[in-house]
Amino acid sequence: MAELFIELFSEEIPSRMQNAARKDLGRLVSGFLKNAGLKFGAIETYATPRRICVKIADVPTATPDIKEQRKGPQVGAPEKAIEGFLRGAGVTL
Repeated sequence: MAELFIELFSEEIPSRMQNAARKDLGRLVSGFLKNAGLKFGAIETYATPRRICVKIADVPTATPDIKEQRKGPQVGAPEKAIEGFLRGAGVTL
């Protein structure tokens, strides 16, 4: 497992907004990782007048392969149907 550290530089962040920005960044990163199906440990966030940081513990260095099966058009289907299926699956010929 590894640690992931993200540091964002910005213009001066007023002190009254730093805490909210720090919490929002942690919430957004956590949501993104969960939606991506990644497992992770504790999240810590930090803020200074010019930086917002997030540290994520126990991030896997590799993820398992995902197999996906889709049912396509029938054999002999019109070419437009096949092209549409391939485009939807993100495949090109």
